[in-house]
Amino acid sequence: MAVRLSRWRVLWILLTRNFLSCFLPEWGKILIGLVAILGFGAGLLLASGASRSFEAVLIVAAAFGACAFAFVADRWRRRFPWRCPVLSLDDQPRLRELVADAARLAGFDTVPRVHVSAWAEVRGGRAKRGRPSLLVGLPLLLAADEAELHTLMVRELLAARRWRWHEQWAVHLFVAHHPDWSWLGEASASLRKALWTETRSLVGSERFTVGMRAELLLAGAFGWHVNRYAGPFSGRGGALDVYESFLWKIQRDGLLTRAKPEPPPPGMIEAVDRDTAQPVADGVALVPVPSGVMSKVHPKLAARLGKVISHKVLGRGGFALGARPYRMEDIPAEEWAQVGEYQRELVIEAATKLLGRQATDLDVVGLAVAGRAGELEWWHKDHPCPHPTPGVCALLPLFDVALRRKGYVHEHTFAQRELIGPLGDRINLVELAAKAERGEPYGILLGGLMTGRDPDADAIRLAAESLAEGDATGWFERLYAESASGDAIVPWDSRSPHYLLVEWARAGEGRALVVGAGLGDDAEHVAGLGYETVAFDVSESAVRLAQERFPASEVRYQVADLLEPPAEWRQAFDLVVEIMTVQALPEPLHPRAIAAVADFVRPGGTLLVIASGREEGGPVFAPPWPLTPSEIAAFAAGGLETGKVEDLRDGERHRWRATFHRPA
Repeated sequence: MAVRLSRWRVLWILLTRNFLSCFLPEWGKILIGLVAILGFGAGLLLASGASRSFEAVLIVAAAFGACAFAFVADRWRRRFPWRCPVLSLDDQPRLRELVADAARLAGFDTVPRVHVSAWAEVRGGRAKRGRPSLLVGLPLLLAADEAELHTLMVRELLAARRWRWHEQWAVHLFVAHHPDWSWLGEASASLRKALWTETRSLVGSERFTVGMRAELLLAGAFGWHVNRYAGPFSGRGGALDVYESFLWKIQRDGLLTRAKPEPPPPGMIEAVDRDTAQPVADGVALVPVPSGVMSKVHPKLAARLGKVISHKVLGRGGFALGARPYRMEDIPAEEWAQVGEYQRELVIEAATKLLGRQATDLDVVGLAVAGRAGELEWWHKDHPCPHPTPGVCALLPLFDVALRRKGYVHEHTFAQRELIGPLGDRINLVELAAKAERGEPYGILLGGLMTGRDPDADAIRLAAESLAEGDATGWFERLYAESASGDAIVPWDSRSPHYLLVEWARAGEGRALVVGAGLGDDAEHVAGLGYETVAFDVSESAVRLAQERFPASEVRYQVADLLEPPAEWRQAFDLVVEIMTVQALPEPLHPRAIAAVADFVRPGGTLLVIASGREEGGPVFAPPWPLTPSEIAAFAAGGLETGKVEDLRDGERHRWRATFHRPA
């Protein structure tokens, strides 16, 4: 049996569920609280008869005065403009014409008063004397086109004209607060269906569907934007550039081409999808090139509504003491990096809870590859976003933190998926995370908890400085020299020969050359196999440190430049070992370096190449500049023949191990 929708039943819900508090301004709450505290103190004095004692009165007055002060200090921070400001239509001729026509279609003979809301919403109402009013969200004024906004206005003005106050509240309570109350849904279903039918008849079925879907899309996009950019800093006060940045994201960063619509309220899917088979939440942009009714926002209006948004994000906590309006674009990069660190911690905590043990970054990668990222319980899960999959959402903070620690920065505050490295290389975090989710090598070590000093930081810093001076190899000497004094870390110094060399190498004889020998571990291993070994490096400090590390070595260490090697080394060695030296040079120098390495091999000799790998055009986290398949193939030049090329991948890293031979 259907429950009758009565005024008294709706009023009882409002009173018992405390919804009326949202209409009470903060100063009213403060006044009521003060009256209650001081009144209780006065009543206590009278009831106890202590009012005859001056000392007792003084003590009670001081105690309750302190309570009153603490109450006001706490509530004072929570004040914010609670009324949505009136928008002057005299300054907005396009909007005035739109509002007037919507009112005419809805059956009103007066132009409604328009209030501006901070959120992407449209709601209609009527004053006591019958004049209609509209509450229109600023995001819709900026991004929805005229036809979409007109449709939503007609819908809400029809509701204001047709529904009585308790019917309006019944629909609002069901949609916004109690979607699980089936009786409330049944009571409001007929109201909503009748409203949608009438709106369709006035604006047309196609326009009605597009308008409803656009409302969901813009609400989802704006909600994500607020949570992503304004949310982490809401305690500062109100963000002045929430709407300016939202418009930038739409117009210059294509947000609506990537965003997903907000989940439709209960019962709305039927209205939106009646004339189309396309799902509501498919992420397809409805307004790829927005032409909003308003092209810019007055600074005072943006400041006021930005404060409302920050207060809403904070909830009951209110602003901190000393909070002031701020611009998100002025926040230092270090503070944005802290946000990334916090987001990564949340993902790791969610993975820990899901797995039942302490999780690492690699565990999150594994969950994403297995398609289980959607099981992670963290705040991002409940918000529509422009990312393609839950796996990408979970992996983004991990890669963001890893790359920032390597010196990567964001080119623009409001496009943080794009990072620029110290050497000018660009990385798209979404593409990188999607690659990792597919189980492909992604070229950067995430590691466990990522604590301590980043071993690549010094190499990247020195390479950037050296290349800025036009010197492609000078940073090697600076790196080894600073490592000797403890001011830098050589990232490839593992104090042992490379494991891919150890797996491959066998005892032999003849002359061997180790290219870019560094601190000598690989050269010593080759010499131990029976070869008369020469090892060179462009850095004098590296050669000196290798000789000091192995004072009794039979390896002949010497300083030489791969790009200008000694003439007597041409086709002079039975075994040439090149381990990650070519990739330490900028890409334009790779062909020249590859040709020089190949030219060291004598007839009947072998070249072993071990290098980090990447796909053609793949991301580079330089240095190094990993070698592509075509660059590996280029070693088979100048008469060398390709032996065995091993494409080694372990999910996190991509390596090459390749051999080449010169016919005798």
